[in-house]
Amino acid sequence: MSQRLAVGALCLVLSTGVSLITGAATAGASTPTYFGAKLTVNSQPSNAEDGYACHESGGIPKGADCTWVALTAFENGSNYTAPVTGTIKHVKLISCIAGSFRLELARAVPSKSEARIVSKGPVIKYTGQTTCDNTFKIQSFAVKVHVEAGEYIAIDAKSTGTLSCSGGNGVLLYSPPLKVGGKLTKARTGASCDMLIQLSYK
Repeated sequence: MSQRLAVGALCLVLSTGVSLITGAATAGASTPTYFGAKLTVNSQPSNAEDGYACHESGGIPKGADCTWVALTAFENGSNYTAPVTGTIKHVKLISCIAGSFRLELARAVPSKSEARIVSKGPVIKYTGQTTCDNTFKIQSFAVKVHVEAGEYIAIDAKSTGTLSCSGGNGVLLYSPPLKVGGKLTKARTGASCDMLIQLSYK
């Protein structure tokens, strides 16, 4: 084989090898499977063991129904919005007390404390725990809800136990509740809590 042909063959082998490596890396890249709270059996509903009513935040009438929009992801960094467009197949949560909420999806501008509801999902009815001390049950509910990339988790409820309230400004509160398709609206108040709710694509 001539020197020129040998060099050409070597270049082809190297080029093919690089392509295969690149392809393998691309194929192995992981797509996020959920967003919202990172839940474990140690995820404690701090200061919400008996539930937290939205009127406990200032400026909301007692017994009022509210829209709650999550601006944070409990122990999950900045993963509080949908990473990709797709279908939510499971709602997962932790709560010491039984309750219910309607799942919603929102668009938000956290820097302005503004949000709007873009779609409504099913009503989720969850149970409580007999003891709620050191180990917490992760409840899972099968759903089929379309979500667009960038949307936030929201719920409609008078009160909920699916919270960890240990400071911060993780939830926007609206009373009366926001309607689907409305314009961006400034929150009436907020709650120093993180939602213990996770939306999963699996």
